[in-house]
Amino acid sequence: MSAAVAGCGGSSSSSGGGDGQATLKFSYMAGEQTSIGQLWTWWLDEVEKRSAGSLKFDRYWDATLLKATETIEGLKDGRADVSQVLPTVYAGRFPLTSVGELPFESSNAPAVSEALATFGADEAHPVRKEWEQQGLVPLSFSIGASSALSTKDPVRSAADLRGKRIRANDRGSRVMQSAGANLVNIELAEIYGSVERGLVNGVYGIPFSFVGPLKFPEVAKHFTDLGIGVSTVNSLAISKKRWDGLTPEQQKVIQEVNAETPKKIAEIEAQFDDVSCKAVKAAGGELTVLPDAEVQKISAAGKAGVDAAWKKDVKGTDADAFYTEYKAKVAAAEKKYSDYQTGVKRCAASGSSSR
Repeated sequence: MSAAVAGCGGSSSSSGGGDGQATLKFSYMAGEQTSIGQLWTWWLDEVEKRSAGSLKFDRYWDATLLKATETIEGLKDGRADVSQVLPTVYAGRFPLTSVGELPFESSNAPAVSEALATFGADEAHPVRKEWEQQGLVPLSFSIGASSALSTKDPVRSAADLRGKRIRANDRGSRVMQSAGANLVNIELAEIYGSVERGLVNGVYGIPFSFVGPLKFPEVAKHFTDLGIGVSTVNSLAISKKRWDGLTPEQQKVIQEVNAETPKKIAEIEAQFDDVSCKAVKAAGGELTVLPDAEVQKISAAGKAGVDAAWKKDVKGTDADAFYTEYKAKVAAAEKKYSDYQTGVKRCAASGSSSR
């Protein structure tokens, strides 16, 4: 999952010259060879190419410049110029953005990305203002694709969740608690060992595309699509001050690449899903897409409570009206990406070891 730091040798400057050229420092908490790392590599390459070299990036991977918990502060104080911000790390600061994590709305990652990007690009929209209140401008939204519930024992119904200790920390996963599961928060690096030793019965909140690289099939044999939807909502961001310092031409290039990010998410996610699919099948794992009737049982148990808690977090905006607007945007975007399927569903449909 890790890659060597790329392109950060020597000194670098994040200040532009009089000719409008600028070298920006890019920071990401994980490796370049992850699915999201590949997404941002594409984004950086495209911006450099389309700006004809007026924008260049020094690239810092694996949290070598900023940790996930330092991104907002690091962007604002200039330690980095562009970085992915994880709203889940900054609880309460991005309630409107986290609408994408509400359960049973959409498993279509590119559609959710496009809907939120539309809001983020509109300077008058509450989502854009939410980011500007933090001193930031959102660029491209990377959406954590639908998670595979990875467990040692099969989960083929809502009842099978009762009593299980599940590693989960995103908003949507809370519906499992209402269905009888016990949720615990464990750092990513500790998941493998915790499952292996039986400290937890399963893992949720990790996109299926990460299952293979993280070697989950070595310790978990069952991978279930619960139908809850996308797992996390994150955004590449730049400080408002740094954004305003770019030329209109540079801003236009970035906006063009931003608009193409959802389609690229679908492409890259499918590639990494295939890697995970092969790993699961090679290990003799079982893939299950939960029947609609069982999905509805989980939804009935917990969605209303999760939605109500989210609405309480929203301040200064009509939560119901915004939620309606968001769902309409996603529904429209889903038509563009109608062939998108979750990793578990695609893998299960491809043959053996599935239900």
